[in-house]
Amino acid sequence: MSDLTDSLKWELKKNPLFQDLDDETFDRLLQSASPKIHKARSTVFHQGDAGGSMQLILSGQIKISTVNATGKECVLAFMGPGDVIGEMSMLDGGPRTASAVVMEQSRVLELTRLSFNRVLENNPSTGVKIIEILCKRLRATSAMVEDATLITAAPRLSRTLLRLAEQNGVEADGGTMIDLNLSQSTLGAYAGLLRESVNRQLRAWEAENIVAKHDNKIVILDKAALAEISESAI
Repeated sequence: MSDLTDSLKWELKKNPLFQDLDDETFDRLLQSASPKIHKARSTVFHQGDAGGSMQLILSGQIKISTVNATGKECVLAFMGPGDVIGEMSMLDGGPRTASAVVMEQSRVLELTRLSFNRVLENNPSTGVKIIEILCKRLRATSAMVEDATLITAAPRLSRTLLRLAEQNGVEADGGTMIDLNLSQSTLGAYAGLLRESVNRQLRAWEAENIVAKHDNKIVILDKAALAEISESAI
């Protein structure tokens, strides 16, 4: 087995989705898998594309988003190492429901529907884990819809920042840094707010020492204050 295959096998074994597979199944899966490198700002797939595969992210960050009939972008998620993307279309054979755009150079392992179905035939626990992933994403989407329809700008943005800190936070500079290079436009598209609203609210919170900005990264200095704002009156 080549050094590349050994490395990919080691990375797959770290992923909860594949950790129950035996060596023989791993080897068969890797024989049909395709490692790929996507440059920053490139597109892995577009909304509406035919989908017969999914990608396991090995490194980097990928943005998942949709565009509505008026051309407005809605960011659904930011995916990183260990996450899978494109699994819905791979499973049901339907078109891609969202686009995947690379935020920073990313390494992925592409798995075809045929090869993954072979894994599922003999490893039902992997199927259960895929269902768990889909349920988790449905819950996250439901929470975003609730935020967008039920709360005003400040609580909505605070919930968004707290969610991102939980998913992508690292301790730094006296607080929790959201380890994503986010423009205010992208943050607004994720929170369902205009860029101007995001800019205005972040400046207000900076003045109150609730958050700080370093380049395109946001540091949460006072989580308790954000949590209180997130629960404020609708």
